[in-house]
Amino acid sequence: MLARAGRAPLATLIAVTALVAITASTSLAGAGSGAPAPTAGGTAPRSPPAAPPRTPAAGAGRYRIVGCRSHGAGAYRSGPSRREVAIGFDDGPAPDTGAFVTMLERSSAQATFFMIGEQVSSEYTSTLLRELRNGDVLGDHTYTHPDLVLSPDVRGQLQRTIGVIRALSGYTPCIFRPPYGDYDQSVLQTARSLGLATVLWNVDPSDYTQPGAGAIEQRVLEQVRPGSIIISHDGGGPRGQTLAAYPKIIASLRARGYRIVTIPQLLGFRPVYVPCIELCAGIGVPRSALPRNAIIERAP
Repeated sequence: MLARAGRAPLATLIAVTALVAITASTSLAGAGSGAPAPTAGGTAPRSPPAAPPRTPAAGAGRYRIVGCRSHGAGAYRSGPSRREVAIGFDDGPAPDTGAFVTMLERSSAQATFFMIGEQVSSEYTSTLLRELRNGDVLGDHTYTHPDLVLSPDVRGQLQRTIGVIRALSGYTPCIFRPPYGDYDQSVLQTARSLGLATVLWNVDPSDYTQPGAGAIEQRVLEQVRPGSIIISHDGGGPRGQTLAAYPKIIASLRARGYRIVTIPQLLGFRPVYVPCIELCAGIGVPRSALPRNAIIERAP
């Protein structure tokens, strides 16, 4: 009796041990196969909900403009003789620059902004990005606006301005306008070595003298020809008269059959794009929207 009583717990222990081993084996097999373990009632639990599809990065499949490629060893005063006109605004960024950008937006027109490097500060970052988003072009107008023929540091004047524009906007200028239109062969060569084409003008309403919006409008329309490059100013002083004149100037030019373009477009310079990674908010465009002559580079 005592012997039978001693053997019964041992048999039970063996049976329990075997059951535990079988259960563990089944659980491991299910874990290895990805199958859910059965519940106490014998029914497999519901699978966890599938993870939501991954959303592409904000700039995925889009490209942003980062500069342009210019050419030519001389100074440009106009473009090809076709019914296109380019408008350049000098001496910004300045307090009035944002209003000029708004005016261009309302007129569905683009312009080229030649900027003074020491004025390109972080307070104008959103303005520069807005200009790029609208299709405007950023140009170099030296760092402190000196007469470059008399300057001992032409390279520094141009290079520092390229650097600050690129740092705030991601855009590298390919055109430059010498202050006062003053240049010599050395200035041309230095600009060219930095990838800059020298751009002047053949229409000048002398808006900086503030002759009145009507006079500015009249002077532009009297001087303009196919391929003209117009100079005006968004900085260097109060520019309310210039601002008031340009909606009518743009409308009148279009009524004459002119297309308003940027200076690089007028001169056939190629825009450069990279895949969107940084500074792409509102600027990136799909590849199908890139200009036919665009250069696409790898993102840095």
